[in-house]
Amino acid sequence: MTRSRSRFEWRWLILVVAFAAVLAVAIMLNTNTTDNSVSKLLGGIKTDNSDLNVNWERYQSIDVKLSETLKITESGTYHLTGSLENGQIIVDAGVSEVRIILDNVTISNPTGPAILAYNAENLVIELVGDNVLMDGVFYDSNYDPDVSGVIYSKADLAFTGKGTLDITANFADGIVGKDDVVIRDGNYIINANDDGIRGKDSVYITGGNFTINSGDDAIKSTNDTDYGKGFVMIENGEYLLRATGKGLNAQNTVLIYGGNLIFATNDDAVHSNSYVGLVDGTLTIDSGDDGIHANKEIVVDGGTVNITKSYEGIEAQVITVNNGMINIVASDDGINAGGGADSSANNRPGASPFDADESCIVTINGGTVYINAAGDGIDSNGYLIFNGGSTVVDGPTNNGNGALDAGAGISLEGGEAIAVGAAGMAESLGKDSDVCNISVFFTSVQKAGTVVEIRNADDEIIMSHTAAKSFSHLAAGSEKLTLGGTYTIYLNNNEYQSFTILEVTTTIGNSNINPNNMVPGDTMKRP
Repeated sequence: MTRSRSRFEWRWLILVVAFAAVLAVAIMLNTNTTDNSVSKLLGGIKTDNSDLNVNWERYQSIDVKLSETLKITESGTYHLTGSLENGQIIVDAGVSEVRIILDNVTISNPTGPAILAYNAENLVIELVGDNVLMDGVFYDSNYDPDVSGVIYSKADLAFTGKGTLDITANFADGIVGKDDVVIRDGNYIINANDDGIRGKDSVYITGGNFTINSGDDAIKSTNDTDYGKGFVMIENGEYLLRATGKGLNAQNTVLIYGGNLIFATNDDAVHSNSYVGLVDGTLTIDSGDDGIHANKEIVVDGGTVNITKSYEGIEAQVITVNNGMINIVASDDGINAGGGADSSANNRPGASPFDADESCIVTINGGTVYINAAGDGIDSNGYLIFNGGSTVVDGPTNNGNGALDAGAGISLEGGEAIAVGAAGMAESLGKDSDVCNISVFFTSVQKAGTVVEIRNADDEIIMSHTAAKSFSHLAAGSEKLTLGGTYTIYLNNNEYQSFTILEVTTTIGNSNINPNNMVPGDTMKRP
């Protein structure tokens, strides 16, 4: 009787332990899912909306027609009109709340900022009508060395209103906030010798229209020491950002929740020293370096990314695509997962300097991805994992690169992928994958414009791609390919070869045939 009870207790104990293990795995999987979305990046963001909490009705309202330099030392609303040459607005109000309404105002100061805020709890600038601000090429030596903007504020700075602000920054920057810069609405035309908009702690934009031409970065945040700061966050708006440097640049995080952003930059269009997250919006990118770069991680939850020109399209240590539409044209790698900081393409004639690192991961969980790359189509120093979505790669025509390249392995667990390119460094979609795939080495180089089709036994097209460039290798996988199934490859509607899938990866052709003296694809695996 005692033995029976003991066995009974052990059975329950085993069941409890098994249940706990399953629960732990479920929690872990759920945590991983959460950690692969943009929402996790919000944990490192501390926004400042204190300007919304100010009751301006409790303060005096003063109308001022500008004729000379105006110094504001007390809380209140200051409604400014008129023009001011060789002068400025100075805010030195301690911990007071100051609102400045610019109502068709023109201010020109050839020796310093047009608006200079030394002290205030909050400085809010409201735009009415058309406003023009300008500084000179040189600043008076009496200013601190860090005073460098047409609008320069050491207080939290916020912009509201439906008006227009036209800034010409001959000395350096257009708008500078040493704390947080918040822009809620308005129309901004900024021509800056250096940065367009710079907020040390953050730049947070919820709406507006922006045309920025900058000698360095268009919009940036520079705080690299305080937790939750050093970010650029875009929620909405229209943007035309032309920059000799970067378009959006943050020490900590760049988050884009919406808006229509057009970039023409010599350096990275979107750059962060840590994280980039995209939830929604449309990005059109013409970049002399990377389209989107983060030293640590990039997460795409949605939106549209159209990179028409780049050195490398999307680059970070960890890259996750959960949804959205991505189109990339790159003179080197289309998507690159490597470890550490990058160097400008202008200073790196070869490939990325990243070392091999299994912590580098590209994961495509959903969405639509198209890549046209002269280097590797997708290059991971670690892992390349397809869990869903549709991915198409027009890869390199040179044999020193591959359409797919992963130092630690490639796995097709779901979705669909097609990659064409040179055979020299070609890799399959993975023999350990859950989804059947094929690796085809063609006996001759196929021309650009060739239509590749995979048809089933009923002559139904289950996969199709029109190649943008010449190619000699095809890697393709889909849940429509099944073990035991018979299929046929067609090139330009002409039957090329039939095959039967007997294992997860079916290799067709001989990788050692080497059309045009190509290097065999399996002789070397690059990190």
